[in-house]
Amino acid sequence: MTAASPAVADHPLRRARRRRGLTLVVLAGMSGLSVPFLSMVENGQRTLSRRDHASALAAALRVRPAEIAPSVIPSFGEWAPAPPVPASAFPPVGDDIAVARHRELAGQLIGYVSRGDTYAAGAWLRRMARDPSVSPRLLLDQLTSPDTCLSDLRSRPLGGSEARLVSAGRAGRGRAG
Repeated sequence: MTAASPAVADHPLRRARRRRGLTLVVLAGMSGLSVPFLSMVENGQRTLSRRDHASALAAALRVRPAEIAPSVIPSFGEWAPAPPVPASAFPPVGDDIAVARHRELAGQLIGYVSRGDTYAAGAWLRRMARDPSVSPRLLLDQLTSPDTCLSDLRSRPLGGSEARLVSAGRAGRGRAG
């Protein structure tokens, strides 16, 4: 067995972790990083070179990122969190062709939902999620616009024998009344 060098035993990440009284397993769970990776960083076998890793660890340990990864994040000034994300994460779409296509796509989904075809609606949603040309914001705009009949849909569309029973019940009431 070899003794750990003083520089490795005194890694800033290990100091901060021990100061907080956390184990590697707990720190890994809090930061979203793996235990073997954190162990290798503390033992000097790997470097903490990515900003997102340093930021995740710093947030879990409640320290500045420069304190645990001085080589990645310079220690000048005080660390500040990133600015908030703008209200709309999607760029505005001004293309009439894209709007028309998304209106057509929204109509397809509404058709599946109104018929009660959950299999087709789920397949459609999975297909649209993989399509890079589909803008989720624009699709939601089309689904919630007053032009669509989405607000007229029941929470659970009637299908098959349920629809026949309801229509038969209405027909029966009409003759008796």
